[in-house]
Parts: sequence; C-alpha cells; structure tokens
Amino acid sequence: MDRRKGMKWVYGLVDMQSFYASCEAASRPEFAWKRREDDDFTDPPLLVSGDPARRSGIILAATPAAKRSGVDNAMRLGEALQRCPEAIVVKPRMEFYLETSVRIRRMIEHLFPLHEPFSVDESFFAFPYPSHLFSDPIAAVRELKQTVWDLFRIRCRIGLGPNKWMAKMANKQAKKHPDRIVWWTEQDVPTQLHRLSVFDMWGLKRRAKILHEEFAARTIGDVAEIPESKLVDRFGVWGTIIHRWSRGEDDSQINPHSCEKPHKGISHRTTLPRDFYKREEIAVVILELLDEVCRRARSEGQKGRRVGLGLTYEGLQGGFYKAKTVDFYSDEANEWYPVLLQLLDRWWMGDGVRAVSVSLDLLQNTNALQLSLFNDAVKQNRLSRAVDDIRTKYGEISIMRAVSLGKAGQFKERSKKIGGHYM
Repeated sequence: MDRRKGMKWVYGLVDMQSFYASCEAASRPEFAWKRREDDDFTDPPLLVSGDPARRSGIILAATPAAKRSGVDNAMRLGEALQRCPEAIVVKPRMEFYLETSVRIRRMIEHLFPLHEPFSVDESFFAFPYPSHLFSDPIAAVRELKQTVWDLFRIRCRIGLGPNKWMAKMANKQAKKHPDRIVWWTEQDVPTQLHRLSVFDMWGLKRRAKILHEEFAARTIGDVAEIPESKLVDRFGVWGTIIHRWSRGEDDSQINPHSCEKPHKGISHRTTLPRDFYKREEIAVVILELLDEVCRRARSEGQKGRRVGLGLTYEGLQGGFYKAKTVDFYSDEANEWYPVLLQLLDRWWMGDGVRAVSVSLDLLQNTNALQLSLFNDAVKQNRLSRAVDDIRTKYGEISIMRAVSLGKAGQFKERSKKIGGHYM
C-alpha cells in the first residue's frame, strides 16, 4: 500500500501459451492464415522436438491440437507420434524463440515499465491501482493480451493478484477461463485459493506430497489451518514460506534486473543420441561439458569450489547427481576433470547413459590462481583464455580437443544449438 497516495499495487504474470510451438505456427504461412485467437484448435497439430529425421528426442512444446490427442511436454517423440500420427514435427529454433521473447518483453515494458523477466515465456509486472494510467486492471491487461496477439500471433494468459505468488496462482486458473484473464484480490483467498488442491500450490514440488500424506492436507485451505510451528518443524524455513503462501501472502518484489544477478552456479547438460556404455565415451562427454562450464565461468570472472556430475540412464529413467567440494577456487577444466572422473568411477554402476550434466557452483569473483609444484598455473590460465578468445572470434568449432572428433564427441553437434536445442 502506498500510504501517501492511498494506492495498492496489482501484480501480474503473463505466460505465453505453448510458446515454442506457437512461434512455429505463427511464422509458417501455411498455418498462420487460418489461426484465430479465440480458438486454440485452429492451430495445426505441431510438435517441437529433437530431430524429426531420426524420430528422436523429447517433446519441448506442442500445440493444443496435438495435446488433445494425448501428447504432453517431455514425452518421447516416438510415443507422441503413436498418439498423434498426423502431427507435424519441427526441430527447435532456439535463437528464433529467444529473439521473439526479447521483443515481447520490450513490448511488455512499454505497457508496464515495472516488470521482471521470469522465464523465456513468462514475465511479472506491477502497476499502482487505482491511478490515472490504470483505472481498470482488467482493461489494462486485456490490452496487453491483444497486443501480444496482434504483433506476434501468440496467445497468452494473465493472472493478477495482490502479490507475485497470488498472480502466479491466478495465472494457472486463467488457463481455464474463457478470457484467459483472472484477477484475484485478498478477498478471493478463502473463496478461490483455499478450495484448490494442495498439489496446485505453485513452488512446492515434492513438499505438496508430504503435506498430503503427513498432514492430511487435501486443499490449500487445509494447509492454512496447520500451525506454522508444525510446518517449520517439518520443513525448516520453508515451513514459514508455505504458511504464508497458504494465506495468500508474499513479500517478493518486482526486480527488473533479475537477469543480471551473479550466477549461483553454472551447468551444462546434453542428451546423447544413443545410450553410452563405455567409460571412455562418457568421459569424453564429461570433458566437453566441463570445458563449456569453465569457459562460462571465466567469461563471468568467476571460479568455483564445487563440481557436480549428473548421469541419466537409458530411457531417460533413473541416474544420479553427485558433487564434491574442494578447498580452492578454480575455473580450469584440467583441475576439475580428475574430480569428475572420481565421481564417475564411484557412483556409475555400468548402466547405459543417455544424458550427462556437469555443474560448477560455490562461485566467487576472484582472479587468484591455485599454484602447484607440478603444473604451471599461469601458463595454463593464459592458454585457456587464448582458446576462449579464438572461439569467440572464429566460432565454437574453430579449435577443439582431438577427442571431440571421435564417435563419442558431441561438441560439434552442440555448437549448432542454444540451450541444448537447435538454433
């Protein structure tokens, strides 16, 4: 509440519908002419997924027409095509999606200067109400929704609330609303929020199952009746957060500079074209990912103390993630690689590996070098930065390790992608 002017702030969350798939449908003339904003099923049954030629990969996005046939995000492409044989499959174009996301974000900023990017297809915003500029919140966001469609031919849904968390919850309900806009106030907490299932509480993940099984909470209203002390005993600091969320309370503020925060951790993950069973093949992929992680750390002027390795097994089922902390900071792959191999040898039991991830965290901005009697740290640092400079100037594959040229190497294929997906 702004006590000087007697105004409250209304928070909003706008979410683009099936963003990647919508971008594809909107950009293709054979589909664009027949699409209507008020009818999801004027879209083609289109899937964005891996490599259509090899019929491999998982579903990154699907239009409503494809989802009506039982296709879900993260489903394997082969299964999706069994459920929707007429589906049109396209490879992801991440550069195009990111460019569209930035353009939409700039448009949102024009309408609502106080905004915060939340993901590639979501943004928070806030505005004072009542005010001369925002006398009718519904009319204001309806203009946003219409502008997104007029300029980009992408449908969106919008949730409004007295804080960011309530806006997110209202946004989830907007998916079912004919107008795709829902506005909740404090008065809607007992009548709207509390009737929802405990599993609808955004941000809880596995904690929702614990609330259901250990506290017999079926609805968010049931959670609101649990004493805060009991929640804290079970969940620690998360207990207080759950207690406040169940009452529709959230003090989080809009942060326009959220994307500029220093990294808490850096990671890269790749899904392999086949199951890898040989240690030497998995080791090649680990080294390639580690090179990318360390290069990003150097570009940000950061070094880490903990490195992590994650393996996902065949069928993208099962696996592990393990990490190890050391007593020095480093951004050099040659220092971290033996540590990752130790994790591999200790925790990998020989199962087929379909995805590998490498992470570096406990980051710190530092220029200090870890000196060694056996390695020339200064020389190694200069070499790494020289390689970084060559790749920046001449491209990712202008210089690479010899092992990346073998059958196990994924570096050349990954260089064609953004965020693990084709540009």
